[in-house]
Amino acid sequence: MTLHKHAFRLAAFPFLFSLVAALSACGGSGSGGTTGSTVPATGATVINWFVGATNVATTVKAGATVQWKSTDGMAHTVTSSSSPSAFAELDVAGGGLSSPFVVNTPGTFPYFCAIHGARVMNGTLTVTP
Repeated sequence: MTLHKHAFRLAAFPFLFSLVAALSACGGSGSGGTTGSTVPATGATVINWFVGATNVATTVKAGATVQWKSTDGMAHTVTSSSSPSAFAELDVAGGGLSSPFVVNTPGTFPYFCAIHGARVMNGTLTVTP
């Protein structure tokens, strides 16, 4: 291999790495930073989560386990709209489920998808005593 071809391959590597990282963040069927499980935790309340899901209202009792499921094959987040944040941001893998989330504190907790925006993906989780 000539020095010129080797230098080109080295120069192209950061570009290709950046391109793959950017496309992965846009969704698709890849992982969104979670295990990407498609089987919910035993007894979990599963909330369907997809682009266009607005005003999703779910009510559970304190102590319940909740998971969000990507039903459009795209990666999403579940991000608290409360200030301060009511819970840590959850990743939802494309076509998979978020990590199980146990809710112990009663209240009303608005959330949205930080990838696609609150205008096109938002909901409220109400936890009763």
